Amino acid sequence: MAPPNPPPRRTQPHHQALPARGLNPVLCIIVALILLGLLVGLAILITYLTLRPKRLVYTVEAASVQDFAIAKDDHISAKFNYVIKSYNPEKHVSVKYHSMRISTAHHNQSVAHKEIPAFKQHPKNDTRIETQLVSHNVALSKFNAKDLRDETTKGVIEMEVYITARVSYKTWILRSRRRTLKAVCTPVMIDVKSNSLNGFQRVLCRTRL
Repeated sequence: MAPPNPPPRRTQPHHQALPARGLNPVLCIIVALILLGLLVGLAILITYLTLRPKRLVYTVEAASVQDFAIAKDDHISAKFNYVIKSYNPEKHVSVKYHSMRISTAHHNQSVAHKEIPAFKQHPKNDTRIETQLVSHNVALSKFNAKDLRDETTKGVIEMEVYITARVSYKTWILRSRRRTLKAVCTPVMIDVKSNSLNGFQRVLCRTRL
């Protein structure tokens, strides 16, 4: 007897996979180079703006003196009132003042000073600093005492203002190291016969960073 025929096998139809479309490697390299160039350029710009910012502009806008007196033993007592303006000319860089010291002097001999609290100055910002520096029985040199007495007789004394600050610059996410800012404002002519700040001729300061 002949063996029975085996049942026919059912075959599943094979679906041919479509080839995946890969990214063009040349295009990827071009895009990566463009992005890298933009990032490098931005980093260079930020570094330049932070490390080489424009010079800050300082001016003495007003000045007056109260209770001015020079004793017979050549000691001075007075209250010097100053209005100082700081201007940040940068468009994208802010300035952080970590500390500031303002002093006033006559012929380079300091007679009063004051520490100013820390503050931040935004881009294109004018900051007014109104402060009073008090001299209390400060000894003067013989030359300075005589010169100040002569100037007082004429009604106007010639003073100097010195500003020393520790600052850092920030743009976007980058901040510079702390640097020392110095400004010298001279001559600051003060009317000893009037306590008013009106009529004062503005003085432009020399700055160094």
